[in-house]
Amino acid sequence: MLHRLLATALTSACLLISASAHAKDLTLLSSWDDNYNAVPVFVGQFVEKLKEKSNGDLSVQVRGPETVPPFEQLQPVAGGLFDMLFTHGAYHLGETGMAFGLDAVKDDPIARRESGIYELIDKHYQSRGLKLIGVFSSASGYHFLLRQPIAEDGALKGRKIRASATYHDMVQELQGAVVTLPPSEIYSSLERGVVDGAAWPVFGAMEYRWYEVSDYMTRPTFGVTNQVMLMNLDTWNGLSKQQQDTIMEVARELEVSGRQVFADLWAKEDAAMQEAGLEITQFGPDVAPKVDAMFAEGVWKQVRNRAGADGEAFHKLAVEKGLTSQ
Repeated sequence: MLHRLLATALTSACLLISASAHAKDLTLLSSWDDNYNAVPVFVGQFVEKLKEKSNGDLSVQVRGPETVPPFEQLQPVAGGLFDMLFTHGAYHLGETGMAFGLDAVKDDPIARRESGIYELIDKHYQSRGLKLIGVFSSASGYHFLLRQPIAEDGALKGRKIRASATYHDMVQELQGAVVTLPPSEIYSSLERGVVDGAAWPVFGAMEYRWYEVSDYMTRPTFGVTNQVMLMNLDTWNGLSKQQQDTIMEVARELEVSGRQVFADLWAKEDAAMQEAGLEITQFGPDVAPKVDAMFAEGVWKQVRNRAGADGEAFHKLAVEKGLTSQ
């Protein structure tokens, strides 16, 4: 009897040790803090659902841009200092432009996955020590916040526009001058007139209160705002098949459900922005029909230049599948 009890206790202890060794606590580096609503919608939900679906086997600790600046985050994750990254493709254009092309691709998460595009992107990042986990659309695109309305030129001629690499070609096509500033300096720069406007996703200005220092937002919007989630390839390969499947299942579900959350949020934030005092200013009739194509053309130019043959293949496949305007 004593031997049986000891054997049972030993077996239980071994199972506990095995379960403990099998469990994985991951670190995720985010390019934004919680003020950017994609973080609670996508990262927050990813963390919660992953823990739930894995029965606590997988957990995630989130680190924000105060840990590593947004434009410097790709290498620390590829090098294994962090396990995962939640970012935007334009934030690491200095290293590759591959994921940036997603902003010129039709906003349909199911069609995207069925097209083979994700496999191309994944292969490209795997050669850099990273694994593509998911692409999360904010169900909207981009616009400009302006101190003054669109003038008779119908575009942005002569205006100084704060723009990250996402918008450089777009601003220049609209005859504006690019000013590169981090998001933290947008408010003060608009307030002091250092810039005449700022390019940003449709979502986000409410949280940063930029409506206090700008009076107009442009329409129509252009492009699609996407965030990508990547994982260190060694970390991915070190997971069990079950853990990998759970991570991908959560990401695929969130690509659809999170997008719907943003579709609902868009209408509410647009109304809130106007209630806060921002007026809509329309691009001129000769410009408005072209803004989406202008943006897409600039995106693909960057993708081809910065991702080489892989970028060419991405653009070609997106055109073949009818998922891009250019």
